[in-house]
Amino acid sequence: MLSNYCKQCGNRHEDQECAVNSTVIEWKYEGDVVTLYGSWSHFQVGYPMMKSKQPPYFLQAEINPPLPPGYHQYKFNVDGVWKHDPNADVIYNNFGTYNNWLEVVPRKLIQVDSSDDQEPMDEDVQFRQNYKQDLMKVKVRTYLDWNEMFVMGSWDEWKQPIKLNRKFLGFAKKYINYAYLHLTPGSYQYKFLIAGQYVFDETLPTVANNFSSKNNILHVNRKQLHYHPQNYDNVYFTQYQIQKKYERIHGLTMTGIGNEFYIFGGRGTGHNFKNDLHILNPRTKELRVVEDTKGPIPDPRAFHNAIKYGNKIIYYGGLNSDKVFNDYYVYNTTSKTWIQSKPKGQIPSPREKASLTLLPNYQSLIYFGGYYCSHDLEVQTTYNDIYCLDLTTMMWTHYDLDEYALKPPPRSAHSATQIKDKLYIFGGQLLPEGHYTPNFNDLWILDFSKEASWANLTPVMKGEPPSPRHGHLGSALAGHLFIYGGRGEHSNDILGDLYHFNPETLVWTKPKIHGTIPIPRCYCAADTMGSGNELWIIGGHKGNMIFNQQSQTHVYVMSFEEKDDDDIFGSPKVVSRKPEFVMDIVKAITK
Repeated sequence: MLSNYCKQCGNRHEDQECAVNSTVIEWKYEGDVVTLYGSWSHFQVGYPMMKSKQPPYFLQAEINPPLPPGYHQYKFNVDGVWKHDPNADVIYNNFGTYNNWLEVVPRKLIQVDSSDDQEPMDEDVQFRQNYKQDLMKVKVRTYLDWNEMFVMGSWDEWKQPIKLNRKFLGFAKKYINYAYLHLTPGSYQYKFLIAGQYVFDETLPTVANNFSSKNNILHVNRKQLHYHPQNYDNVYFTQYQIQKKYERIHGLTMTGIGNEFYIFGGRGTGHNFKNDLHILNPRTKELRVVEDTKGPIPDPRAFHNAIKYGNKIIYYGGLNSDKVFNDYYVYNTTSKTWIQSKPKGQIPSPREKASLTLLPNYQSLIYFGGYYCSHDLEVQTTYNDIYCLDLTTMMWTHYDLDEYALKPPPRSAHSATQIKDKLYIFGGQLLPEGHYTPNFNDLWILDFSKEASWANLTPVMKGEPPSPRHGHLGSALAGHLFIYGGRGEHSNDILGDLYHFNPETLVWTKPKIHGTIPIPRCYCAADTMGSGNELWIIGGHKGNMIFNQQSQTHVYVMSFEEKDDDDIFGSPKVVSRKPEFVMDIVKAITK
């Protein structure tokens, strides 16, 4: 029944009260213009603070949409100066200053269908059952390098040291020390014990203690209950239009940070490679050029990589008509500053159409595959090697596999999609000696929970897989893999189909597509935003035609599927001024 779905959060609560709270934050100090920023939007979205309607007339801001249960950090911009509330809970932010933090607690769930003749449960038994049910398995990890380490924390009032397991990460050429704890939701402080000395890991969140030092801090969130089941069988596309002069382009990147997408580079018609940076606002559907940036801007390029890292974007590699790159740039979206960094170690050779993936749990980037061709066409190489960049030391290492170890054939223009501790490699193309060979439609996983070992899922996967292709999109939505578009074995074989892979059942399915179906394309760009259940797609290439078209994908069950799209998202807006170029936006939502 549609009435079982909450209009506030979109979940089904089975006749229980919604667990989403309205969050109001106050500023009780001086300031004329005060704006609130928070971790829920990567500190990118500001909430103007207004004077409360009742005494004592403090400045207030209400977060909309409401924050989900869990821990959130926030800070105030007071007349252009960043400040925190000294009388609220604070956490050290590793930039020499502090943020405030708060916990959003779910409202009490009210069960209304219990039987009246049910015997009451003993309070002690009820407490123990609730406590056990509320325990969360948490992994405490550090890359501090010591043979024997312990961890102590506030979870047991610093009484019992817990010995850490030690494991060598071959792909990153470093050790990780870790332990699993079972903790109730809450905030915990801890330190590592090394050779009788208490130390903290400065690469992890810290908080000041009472001994002129710091402790690491850990937030354990409550379980998210009563989410309705996902339905991957139907996908709905809605098309919007943006009126903005924007050259038709492919081989670009799009990265979502805060409530905006950052679009960089790409190739237009002919050899027109780009290095301008655009921002797309998904709410207003406005596209604008980022101006007045600081620092060295990367050379024009296409088929490069872009990775979101906090409020920064990491750009790596690519090519233009003059050069194939292996350089490394960082763009800070807050300060609008470009920084060129030069990592050391075993640096990957220049190449195009390789994959770059962030492993946040290991603070590392994984670089796989790619293709290189010299200007004189004398040297052509397709790769299947793995490189790892340690973001804490900025050192590249080459992951050396045994000569006879199982691994994928060399490939480029494949997709690499991270789901939990696994990297899913699908499709791609091998280009030996300049001749096109059949594309791949095999599926491999690189399992980082098992020392980065390869496994070929192709012989065991079920259902109908996508046809062989390259230049496609591979995206993780709600923990499942989706493959869209790409190019087949022939240059004009441009695809516009969509496939879904379930990592648990290993089954491929082909969702039914509704709405305005996008034109088939390859080498387009895409990224998710917010909860990660929406995919936005921009640009692409279709044979001899290059165009811009954009899509967004919801992959959760729509409780209001009978309603018009205008009731859900607002009417598609068209800018009233006469356009020089119209860019289509397509928003895909599961029904």
